Amino acid sequence: MSTKIKFFIGLIVIIFALGIGFSLNQKQSDVKPSWMHQVQWQDKPDDAAKIEELLWTEMTPYRTEYETVNISASTTSEGLRLKVIATAKDTDKSDIYDFVYDGKELLLTGYLLEAIPFQYRNEVIGIALGNQEVAASVASGGAPTVRRVLPKTSEKFYAPRTLLSVTWGGVSALIDPDEQKVVQVWKAGSQQGDKSRQ
Repeated sequence: MSTKIKFFIGLIVIIFALGIGFSLNQKQSDVKPSWMHQVQWQDKPDDAAKIEELLWTEMTPYRTEYETVNISASTTSEGLRLKVIATAKDTDKSDIYDFVYDGKELLLTGYLLEAIPFQYRNEVIGIALGNQEVAASVASGGAPTVRRVLPKTSEKFYAPRTLLSVTWGGVSALIDPDEQKVVQVWKAGSQQGDKSRQ
C-alpha cells in the first residue's frame, strides 16, 4: 500500500474518532446526575437542557437519591421562575427549591429541604434531645420537623456547611451532623439563638 493511501486512511480514522468524541461530549450535558432518577417538567422552556445543567450544580439530596424531580416554570418580570420539588424513596418528605433564571444565571431564592432519610432524621432528633436545654424545653412538644440548612445560610449562624434543624413548637436546635452536636438553640420569644455546648 502506498504512503498516500495509508496517510488518507489514517486521516479518515482520526476525523471519525474526533467526530465520535465530539458527539459523546455534546450528549454528556444532557446526562442527569447519578443521584437523580426521573425529571418531569411542567411548561418546559426551550432552554431546559441548559437550566437542568445549572440546577444539578445547585441542588443535591441529603444522603439519599432523588426518585423524581418535578420542575415547574413560569415567566415573571425577574425572569423564569422555577419551582423544583424533589422526592426521595426513603423519606415521606420532599425538598423544595425556588430559583429565578435570567437567561444566563440561576439564582436560588428560597428552599425548604425536608427529604432526609428516616435513619438520619431519627439520629439528629436524638442528638437534639441529648442537649439538656432542648430536652427540658420539649418535654411534651410532639413530633419535631427536621430540615436541612444549606452552607450559604448556615455560615450566618455557625459555619459554611450543611446543618440540620430540629424544631418543636417553641424550640429549635441547629445540629452539625458531622460533629454530632447541637451548635445553636433558639427558643420562642428570644431575640437570638444561644450557642450551645454539648
